[in-house]
Amino acid sequence: MARSRSTRGIPTALRSRLLIPALVALVAGVGGVAFGLAHDDAVTALGALLFLPSAALLFGIVAKRHGIGPFSPSRRRAS
Repeated sequence: MARSRSTRGIPTALRSRLLIPALVALVAGVGGVAFGLAHDDAVTALGALLFLPSAALLFGIVAKRHGIGPFSPSRRRAS
């Protein structure tokens, strides 16, 4: 059975250079929130939340470029 385009795109997407800043933003966001909550510092925790949308956008850009998930090309023809 042939693999679908989205499953073939996953290994190539994992080699994307945009994943490095996406992972850094994700780790900084989660780490900052954890640090802020552990030290009862609401400003640090809320400020670190600003990193999470950046990480999500970068992961979304990689997924769209490689046609993974809901960004895969449609198999239906336009009428």
